[in-house]
Amino acid sequence: MNVNLNYNKGMSLGWRLCFILSLFATIPRLIFVWESMSVNSQFGVAILDIVIQFVMSFEFAWIFLYICLNYTYQIPSWFNDQKMYIQIGLMVVLFFSLNEILFQLKLALDRDNSDILIFRVVYYLYHFLLLFAILGYRNFLLASQAYYRVGLENEQLKREQIKAQLEALRNQLNPHFLFNALNILNISIFTNPDLAQRIVLDLSDILRYNLKVQNQSLVLLSDELAAAKSYLDLYKARFGEKLLFFFEDVTTTKQWFIIPLSLQILIENAIKHNVITSNQVLFIEIKLNETEKSLIVQNSVNKKLNVPGTGIGLRNLDKRYKIQTGQNPSHLEKDEQFTVKVPLIEAP
Repeated sequence: MNVNLNYNKGMSLGWRLCFILSLFATIPRLIFVWESMSVNSQFGVAILDIVIQFVMSFEFAWIFLYICLNYTYQIPSWFNDQKMYIQIGLMVVLFFSLNEILFQLKLALDRDNSDILIFRVVYYLYHFLLLFAILGYRNFLLASQAYYRVGLENEQLKREQIKAQLEALRNQLNPHFLFNALNILNISIFTNPDLAQRIVLDLSDILRYNLKVQNQSLVLLSDELAAAKSYLDLYKARFGEKLLFFFEDVTTTKQWFIIPLSLQILIENAIKHNVITSNQVLFIEIKLNETEKSLIVQNSVNKKLNVPGTGIGLRNLDKRYKIQTGQNPSHLEKDEQFTVKVPLIEAP
């Protein structure tokens, strides 16, 4: 929600609130004047008293609301515009001028000093309550905007999950991916039946896992690791010793959760953006760090020259973690090694 839109909406509702509060403040006085019309020879002065009291209350509430909302929403033009300060200064002067006129009218209507003292106390108490009402209105605006923002973030999270799922399915089901897997399978059926059987099992595990997690926001780390192992095994069948991967200390008795397809996206990112040859072997290592509550994924770096950036999959993964957990996976490229620390989530 745009800041200026929030500000304009707050001011639009705010002046109505100021009007209603000021009207309520004058009702008791209006009732008193109405009941004393027959005996009060200074009816005109009393009406003027009511009008001035209403204007003062409205102006007081409006000044405070104006300053409060401009400060809350940090409107840059407001802080840099000298005209605004002049306007506020004039409004303050007008307020105190009307304040003095109002007290003089009270003296004209009632010569009893004790009544004037009570009026002053009630008058200042009322304006003190006005401040609290405006602050309450400000807090209500902030709370409603926070609620609205959470709703937007939840919707954004759903969209990011759908994007990630579609991206993962494209990676798996695109013709190039299937062609390589089926081509290796076709050759292996005759040359290495055991390898062919493993390829079929790995491919079915990958597809089954993706279908399973389509509507899940979190999955068990153990399930994600098993799917990643099948994914790497499938690529291993294609690249052979040009691709080496290791799972280090990933066994744990604690139930950790992770956003689904996180490892698949990171593996795909490493394979897509690096040269893989006999002379440039791609190393991928996955290890668990329970102390830091993270899963560390490292790969060697031999970048392809014709593949720009780090890929949309990695950016989408960062967004999903930021929205869902408030944390970002950390990325570090150093000494020809790319490291990603994926936050782990304890049992929800």
